[in-house]
Amino acid sequence: MTTPDGVSAEIDAATQRVRELSEQVADQARKNGLAWLEGYETVLKNMLDLEEQAAKGTGAEWATTLATTHANFVRSTSEVVFGALRQQLKSTGS
Repeated sequence: MTTPDGVSAEIDAATQRVRELSEQVADQARKNGLAWLEGYETVLKNMLDLEEQAAKGTGAEWATTLATTHANFVRSTSEVVFGALRQQLKSTGS
């Protein structure tokens, strides 16, 4: 038969195991979040580069100007958003 002290010790041990597992899960989620963010940034950069190159290939100055303006807008906006997300993911690790 388990004594009340024994039950308390078992509960404490189980609580500690759950806490450790939760920390491991949270840490892995942060790592996955950063990896996803970096991958998405790379894909976005490649798509914007492709957009600009395709527009230049048309030979139409207006298309090149439009594509470059759009790409620069997306780059500037995403830099701010990705920076905030990266900071948030890193700060939750502290």
